[in-house]
Amino acid sequence: MRATGMKWLLAGLMGVVSCGARADATFEVTSARAALKRLLPRHAAQIALVALPAGAGDGYRIRGKAGHIEVAGTSPVALLAGVETYLERVPHVSIGWPGDSLDRLPATLPAPPEPIESHAVVPDRFALNDVDDGYSDAYLDWPGWEHKIDLLALRGINEVFMPVGAEEVYRRTFREFGYSDGELRAWIPAPAHQPWWLLQNMSAFGGPVSAEMFARRTALAQRIVGRLRALGMTPVLPGYFGTMPPGLSAKQPGAALVPQGEWVGFARPDWLDPRDAHFAKVAAAFYRHQRELFGDGVLYKMDLLHEGGRAGDVPVRDAAKQVFAALDAAHPAARWVLLGWQHNPPRAVVDAVPHDRLLIVDGL
Repeated sequence: MRATGMKWLLAGLMGVVSCGARADATFEVTSARAALKRLLPRHAAQIALVALPAGAGDGYRIRGKAGHIEVAGTSPVALLAGVETYLERVPHVSIGWPGDSLDRLPATLPAPPEPIESHAVVPDRFALNDVDDGYSDAYLDWPGWEHKIDLLALRGINEVFMPVGAEEVYRRTFREFGYSDGELRAWIPAPAHQPWWLLQNMSAFGGPVSAEMFARRTALAQRIVGRLRALGMTPVLPGYFGTMPPGLSAKQPGAALVPQGEWVGFARPDWLDPRDAHFAKVAAAFYRHQRELFGDGVLYKMDLLHEGGRAGDVPVRDAAKQVFAALDAAHPAARWVLLGWQHNPPRAVVDAVPHDRLLIVDGL
């Protein structure tokens, strides 16, 4: 995926909708309260957060009097989305990525003239382009990620693409299949180029990545995933669809590989034919290590043959069935997330998977 100004992939997000992740009536408001204190340190005490039963879907309600605003919602994200709506509609201020207009807030928060209520019309409110972590976040530290997550929650996002730490999953996986630590750290690009490596566009650039950076990013990823889940947001993790380091034939004789050639001058990683018996073993190891590091998930991002990938003599429909089978074996309730971009996803992939197990996000 080339450079683009689009940093948000929103699956059906509509302008007036600003509610959060699925939750039950017993969720704790603690995480939303902590985010509110970070976002509005001088005014948070004037806003009461109240948990509501989820009912048929996500929603929030805003009411109160001057200095005593009540925001009730069906999840931590719904509560924060309600806070943003209050800020925009009543005191007319905003909090954004470049900055905010909070200096315009009066000392006493004004009351809404009448109750404000909103309900989500879509269940999936997805954010972050595949390449966001390369263009904007490659070396973002925890305070930066913490603020980013707070802002995503403020906008009602309930699904966030989170590729940070995928390099450690790959490293642990391929150590099982005969690769040395040095080989893998030389193959995996530095953070700014890892998004294109995960898309199977490139490899072995800007490295070798140090063991210290692997450890740092793994710890950061665990904090990110933990915070997302605490706020009722779903981390969308990379899935496994066949990307391989070079030299597999010598380490695993008989494995069926499809060379992928180049992408804008970079060597693309080989593709392991998902019909090959080795694929299921690699995929199982990948999901096992990912679970050990980041827990179980319900959304996994994968794009076969992205931007000129070569299928060779592999029927794409059959390959997609095996990729889905490996995901389903590891995470029976999970959905496969695909990027709508150029000619992606191929019709053969979409037709191979039950449609209720797919989420296609709009990259255009």
